[in-house]
Amino acid sequence: RSQPLPFPVAETPDQRPVESQSAWAVSTMADAMDLVVEGDATVCVAVRMRPMSAKELREGGEICVDVIGPKAEVVLQREGFQDKSFTFDHAFGSDSSQVQVFRALGIQLLDKAFSGYNATIFAYGQTGSGKTHTMMADRNTGEDAGLIPRISEGLFDRTTKLASPSRKFLICCSFLEIYNEIVFDLLQPKGTAMPAGGLEIREAKGMGVYVKDLQEIVVDTAERLQHLINKGFAHRATAATQMNATSSRSHCIFTIKLHQKDDHVSANNNFSKMNLVDLAGSERASRTGAEGSTLKEGANINKSLSALGNVINSLSKLAAGNKKVFIPYRNSKLTRVLQESLGGNALTTMMAALSPAKTN
Repeated sequence: RSQPLPFPVAETPDQRPVESQSAWAVSTMADAMDLVVEGDATVCVAVRMRPMSAKELREGGEICVDVIGPKAEVVLQREGFQDKSFTFDHAFGSDSSQVQVFRALGIQLLDKAFSGYNATIFAYGQTGSGKTHTMMADRNTGEDAGLIPRISEGLFDRTTKLASPSRKFLICCSFLEIYNEIVFDLLQPKGTAMPAGGLEIREAKGMGVYVKDLQEIVVDTAERLQHLINKGFAHRATAATQMNATSSRSHCIFTIKLHQKDDHVSANNNFSKMNLVDLAGSERASRTGAEGSTLKEGANINKSLSALGNVINSLSKLAAGNKKVFIPYRNSKLTRVLQESLGGNALTTMMAALSPAKTN
């Protein structure tokens, strides 16, 4: 019931000195669109461009990307060359609001989850391009709240309306980060010792791929869920670089499991899982000025993002009919944890965050 997400990969951003990382992100996402089967709604590709930052304005940065929202089109502009345009499922300009993004991407994720489908949203792009802003931003229920808090709130709004004496819901959540290829539980209780090498990724018959000893907490209110989100993000690894004062140094995955039971309508008895993924951004050491441990973090980030691209490239070949292709899920902790979300029964939404500056 799902189409593996096609995402061709040739080179990592660090290996492309001529084109910008923003252009690299747009072109690869557009290639992914070309491989989506007509009429299949299991893959959604969106692009969001943030406004110019104060640093980019100080550097005299010029805008090289134009977003035409109504046409869901992104145009790359380069002096001396013809403009290149790419069409996506959704395209959000620098003036787009968090509400617009949620209505376009978050509501369809909730629709799929309540129908019994797994669903995943990736925030993808270079460092400082606005991924965490789109996924989280203001973690409170304010005007600037990102996708994760809005989806959490929308989830409980729906369960409250649909719940009845015969129809019941059970919601569990977990929150992990992958830092330097080590898996950590962001909801680990105080006083609990973390294994030296982090948590182990296991696979079992009937359970599939799972993280051993990862906390799964039952939540019954939107406020309780919001508290766990705040707790997890407070523990997430960040560092200051020349491109981003609060650069995410790890990939984080917030998972919500939804169990439904209906005594009268058997079709409503189902289980679904929502993965809300905020990836750390790809980066060039020459631009970020990273040194020491921060440089090592950047190398691990780029390595895992490259592994993600290789996995999805292999999945696209498999979908094209090549049955002998090998899917290298085990090359990275990120791809291993998300194995079932990439190739299984899932709606996969990729949201590419872009910087408009030519200097990037």
